[in-house]
Parts: sequence; C-alpha cells; structure tokens
Amino acid sequence: MTMEPDNHDGERLRILAPAGHPLTRRGFISLAAAGAGALMMSSTPAFAGTMNALEAAARKSLKQIGKTTKSLYLYTWGQYDNPTTFSAWKSATGIPIQIGSYDSNEALIAKLELAKGTAGYDIIVPTGGYVPEMAAKGLLMPLDKSKIPNFRNLDPSLLNFPWDRGNKYTVPKDFGTTGFIYDKTVITKKLHSWQDFVDAAALPQVAGRVSLLDAPDNVLAIALWIEGVDWNTTNAAKLRAANAYLIKKLAPYVKNLDSYPGATGGLVDGSYVLSQAWNGDARAALLKDPTRFEWVIPTPKSEIWVDNWALAKGAKNVDTAYAFLNYVLDPIVSANEMTYTGYNTAVKNVKNYLPKNLPEADVIFLTAAQRKRLESYIVNSSYNLRTQLYDNFKAAIAS
Repeated sequence: MTMEPDNHDGERLRILAPAGHPLTRRGFISLAAAGAGALMMSSTPAFAGTMNALEAAARKSLKQIGKTTKSLYLYTWGQYDNPTTFSAWKSATGIPIQIGSYDSNEALIAKLELAKGTAGYDIIVPTGGYVPEMAAKGLLMPLDKSKIPNFRNLDPSLLNFPWDRGNKYTVPKDFGTTGFIYDKTVITKKLHSWQDFVDAAALPQVAGRVSLLDAPDNVLAIALWIEGVDWNTTNAAKLRAANAYLIKKLAPYVKNLDSYPGATGGLVDGSYVLSQAWNGDARAALLKDPTRFEWVIPTPKSEIWVDNWALAKGAKNVDTAYAFLNYVLDPIVSANEMTYTGYNTAVKNVKNYLPKNLPEADVIFLTAAQRKRLESYIVNSSYNLRTQLYDNFKAAIAS
C-alpha cells in the first residue's frame, strides 16, 4: 500500500496543534444509534452464539495473559464500540471497564499532558496522524506485543503506517477512507475522480445541493489531490493556491459543511445530491436506498485513516489492558464491532465471522487496488495555516 507521501515539500515538523478541528467520523456512531445505524443493525443479523463466543474470547484472553488487576480504565470517543463487547468482557472476566470520553484528539492530548502520567487511564484511542506528537511528548507506552498474541490476526498491509513504524505504540481499532457519494437519478454521468466531483458540483441540477466534510484537511485535500500535490505538504504557497482554487471552483455551489450527510438524512431527503463523505456514513445512505446512490473512492489519491488502541503512559492496569487488547483482536469480537460501527477493524478473515448477506459490504472492505491509492494524514507544522485557510473557505460559502 502506498502510504508515504509522493512529494516532500518543506520540513515535516510535527507539532501539537491547538483545538479547532470539528468533530470527526465517530460522531456518526452516536447519530446512527437513533437513525441510520439502527437500520444498519436491524439489517444485519447477528452471527450465531454471539454472547457465548464473546465471553469465551474474553476468558481465553485473560488466561493467555495470566496475572491481571480487577480494574480497567478506557478513554475513548463516545459510543465508538459495540456495548455487547464490554458487557461480554465483564460477564466473562468479572472486570468492569470504566469509560471516559472525548470529542477530539486535541482534547485527548490536552488531558494527558495536563495529568503528566497521572490521568488514570490505561487504554486510549488516538487517530494515527496524532501519534508522532503524542510519542514525542511521552504520552504513550511502547507495546509489548508478546502480550498480545492475537496481534498476528491483523492484516500486515494495514500495519506499519508512517506515523508509527513497526506499530511500536498502536494497534489498529477501526479504519476507513474518504470519498464521495452522489445521487444517480440526478447526476447521470458516472463519476470517478476528485476533478469529476468539482465539475459535477457546478452542474445546474447539482449547484446548491452539495455538501463537504466539516474537516479542514479533507476539504483542502480535494484541490491538492487534483493538482498532484502531497496532501501532507507544508508548503504555504501550495496550500494557499489550493484554497484559492476551492473558493473559486467549489465554494459557490456548496450548501453545507456536513460530516454526516448519510446518517442525518440530507442525501436521502434530496437536500444533497453530491456529498464528500467518510465511507461509514456513505454506507448509511446506501442502506436506505442502495439503487439511488453511488459511492466513489476517487482518483488519483484519497485518504486512509486509522483510529488506534494504545496504552497511556502511567497506566496502572497494564496486564489487564493487554488482555483486553488481545480480546478485541479476536475475529469474533472484531466482527461484533463491525456490525455496530460499519468500519473495518483490520483483522484478517473477519468476513468469515460476519453474516454472508452483510449489506453494502464493499463499502467497508477496500480492494487492494483501492488501498494502493490511499494515503494517511499526519499533523504537521502547517496546521494553523490550514485552519486559517479553512475559515476563509467557510466564509466564501456563507457569502
């Protein structure tokens, strides 16, 4: 998989960025619980023996690790796990999981920095691009993979990302991609690329019915990918040029910045006919009306994002945390998570544990050809400029 940037413009300096990025794709889970996600889960029959199998996996993991404590503290995104994953763990092991939640990587980092290793959390869930900064600041504990036997269950092609070579600190939790979805009853020409997306936005029947992700890097990336520029660039001139292109070519036709056009119904009710989206949210729209919408992972490049399990520096229940990480990498547990989140967990052969008629499975599972075109984003020294440019773009939409 092509994970390294194609171009290296300027120094790749990682910095801890100030808060300012809006909520990310995990917000889809809480929205979906009352809407599209409920449809997803009701449309996905559980595999046989779910609770028994989950509890068996928990007991096995505890036995493999051996000595553990009777407590476990998890700090993660809200509603980002199947509740039965936790209830089965507690039922089988007798170890309750205390859960705290945050709504941005910046909030996670700020909390851990302030606590200086005394926050009390054992397991945290950072997004890949933030891992280098967290490691540099001493917020993460290196993993002892000998205590995670099920690490071998992970797909090697979804390991060893640029932000954590050798997975020194992280275990993949969920991953996905960014693309766009469109209404085929309105846009009759087949779309393939980010250039197609921009061109289609200007069509008379589409203009004013377009949504973009409320995420600065993903929006700016549209122009960078069209121009063949590494979306991790720190080159200020290239970033400004990309933003000027978006203000001229795309802003006049955008109705809203909406990170959940599928889950919130904007696509289904016709408010949008063309939406930039994360694959899990696009799947929500497809589940509602599969013949009406088309999902695209555009050329020439797009994003692969990964949220990760990691151990917080200062964790007190380390062996118990290893037992839990081993548990969630069991294919049965992984499948249980996927039926809830709609995102892939990077566990090999997880399809064997999912319902054979899992709807819109091709939106979850990327092909080898698709993966080859995807690149991960790493927070760098251009963060503040990107945020400023995004504010200018938002102002252009509102004007």
